[in-house]
Amino acid sequence: MRAELFTPGGDGRVPEGWDAFVRDRRACVLWEAGLLEAAAWGSLRPVFAGLVREAGEPVAAFCGRLGVRPLALRFRPPGRAAVPGWFQVHVPNSFSPGRLYAPGLDTAGRRAATRAFEREVRRRLGPRCLGIVHLDADSSELPYLGGPLRWARATAPNTVLHNRWESMDAYFADLPRSRRRRLSALHRRVGGDPELVVESAVPVIDPVHASRLDQLTRMKHTGRPSRVVPLLPAYFERLNRSPGASYFAHRDRSSGRPVSFDLVLDAPGGWLTTVTGSDGGRDLYLDLYLREIDRLIATGVPAVELGPGMRRLKESFGATAVPRHAVAVPF
Repeated sequence: MRAELFTPGGDGRVPEGWDAFVRDRRACVLWEAGLLEAAAWGSLRPVFAGLVREAGEPVAAFCGRLGVRPLALRFRPPGRAAVPGWFQVHVPNSFSPGRLYAPGLDTAGRRAATRAFEREVRRRLGPRCLGIVHLDADSSELPYLGGPLRWARATAPNTVLHNRWESMDAYFADLPRSRRRRLSALHRRVGGDPELVVESAVPVIDPVHASRLDQLTRMKHTGRPSRVVPLLPAYFERLNRSPGASYFAHRDRSSGRPVSFDLVLDAPGGWLTTVTGSDGGRDLYLDLYLREIDRLIATGVPAVELGPGMRRLKESFGATAVPRHAVAVPF
């Protein structure tokens, strides 16, 4: 097996067959070359992706970012790291693993494809890359990601809500009494607010305001808010043109501007939630979960991944924790 590494948005071409391979795997749209390019434009760390072939046919794809966040907030040309660091394998701006494999690959085949990608990263990036960290790995991946001189450790679990209800009434009835009363009242109150427009699974959002809300939200959850770099409006412009991406949002009725939103992506197992933003109160954030659950039930989507973090809050909505791991491969 041989791997070809490329820099989305940088010099060089996207390998032939990249988008076809990720679409055949029904991967979320963030894997497509145009979205990886838009992610690279606004990233302080260089984004790379790699396609592995066997006998000329694609059998695996990988993506991730190199290095640590630099001290100086300066954008650099795609592919150039400010300082040496580890290559983190994950899909930018998501909680998803940066690994895709052809369905016919067994454990040995996946191990071989992974090693081919790792060798190419080491060859191409040289001393700038100290090693590789495979993030967001579930337990089933450890047999081919792990091995001698590789370190695996548990990380924050993912949270997944499985659709097991016939209606929102049934969903609320399944919650503990105190939680049921609070969430059902919140759902009615926000839905009846005359100053808000509630939107579910809409295909577009205002890119400039979405970028602002993303930045405001991440600034609330960091000790160094001045260093938060927003996702560029161009990123949301491309998402707006991408099938498989939709938004749950609240808009101010008078101005039409979004005041909160959640980006939801189609995936093989159902939905993934990724980027979120809000300059409203906590109630709007909680209501986004309820709108997603309502739509989940109405459309029969089997599950939604809510990502790591705030585990107790997400479990209070009915989600369950799924163990995840990181596997480090030093060079």
